[in-house]
Amino acid sequence: MRSDIRAALLDEFPELAAKNVILPKEVYAHFGLAFFKFALIEHSLINIIVFSTVGQKFAAGEVRKKSEWEQAFDAAEAKAVACTFGNLVRYAIEIQEFSSLADKLKEAKTLRDYFAHHFMREEAGFFSSEDGCWLLLEKIREVRRKAMSLEEDLKPRFEQMCLRFEIPLPTEGDISKVIERYLKEQEDALSDDNPNVGWEKNAL
Repeated sequence: MRSDIRAALLDEFPELAAKNVILPKEVYAHFGLAFFKFALIEHSLINIIVFSTVGQKFAAGEVRKKSEWEQAFDAAEAKAVACTFGNLVRYAIEIQEFSSLADKLKEAKTLRDYFAHHFMREEAGFFSSEDGCWLLLEKIREVRRKAMSLEEDLKPRFEQMCLRFEIPLPTEGDISKVIERYLKEQEDALSDDNPNVGWEKNAL
């Protein structure tokens, strides 16, 4: 079984077969890739909470005008972004479209928390050998695939929720505009003589 997983890893990441590959560095990279997948899930959960909150206000007739929509979205987003991953999961599984994913979401929280708080300390010993690095790469692959599968499970349920609340989904054009604005913000930041990243801004 492990040889099959290793073959799949090499298929997906052929650079792992290079003669000069430094496996501990690859473990760090794959750790980052897996954690990025958890970040995508977190962002999806934030969107779910925001749209559910605004959808309920819309259904209750509390938002109708554009200014009311914007105000409701901004307030809901600020609240959702401040939530821990665990609270996002707790809120999401109370929404009917996502209740069937409760076990997967709870597992994702457990895995994400382990990677955030324990992985580097608990698994450090494996970094000292080639076999240990390969084991970590194989195990991280399993976690990453679970996270990717969960993210895909969230998408159609999000659409179903929006349809239930009669909230229009963003078009490809809408998404492109958001991406363009985001990239422009990064370009503007890089043009600064001393640009700050997020944690520096939050610390000021």
